[in-house]
Amino acid sequence: MKIIIDNAKFEFNIGCKVLKAKYDTCPTQFEEALGEMWNDIEPITFQEISKEIKNIEARRVAISGLGIENVINQVNPKLVDKKTLSKTTTWINGEGVLETKKFKDTYELYVVANDDLYKGAVATSLFINQGVYFVKCKCTSTKREYYIWVDKRSIELTNRDKGTWTDKPLNAIQAIAWTIQTNIPEGGIEKIVRQGDCILIKPNTTERFSGERHLTEKEYKELLVAES
Repeated sequence: MKIIIDNAKFEFNIGCKVLKAKYDTCPTQFEEALGEMWNDIEPITFQEISKEIKNIEARRVAISGLGIENVINQVNPKLVDKKTLSKTTTWINGEGVLETKKFKDTYELYVVANDDLYKGAVATSLFINQGVYFVKCKCTSTKREYYIWVDKRSIELTNRDKGTWTDKPLNAIQAIAWTIQTNIPEGGIEKIVRQGDCILIKPNTTERFSGERHLTEKEYKELLVAES
């Protein structure tokens, strides 16, 4: 049995805990199913969100219901880096006129220590040694905040200078760039356009990888030409 919360699907038990974190009293639409057990339901914790919810949108809904203050109180994330990019974008308005808009886009990279995340539990192989990293960003179309888990070592490898073994210091732009993948080789992208979660990449080559790679910081900063 599934529970739908803000258009995101949850397993029944997890959905109950998300609702309890989100609402002080049982929502009317769930009263028949959950009314009698409402007082016995425990609110979901950030630790449970990180381990039990894999879907990014469902995780966003759960974190939003929990509230950022509760997240901070529960896992004590440390700010690693904060970067703000000045951007210019264009679009056609409702009157069919081309408009240009300048705005600032801020990204924040955080790390959560394993002890804070698991509260003494044994960490899985995905969360060893260096803690867990996530990047905080806003959707350009809806202005909703997103928290996206990222892989520190993969980001470092993606942004390593070719021919060297020296890693660049991890930063928030590298992290958000890493969340976008493509099968177009580095140097083969003419421009990138972003509309919400939809990423459009225009290549300047017919060459393709059989798999995928992550975008670099340089590509994100130089090739992203329009957002809405």
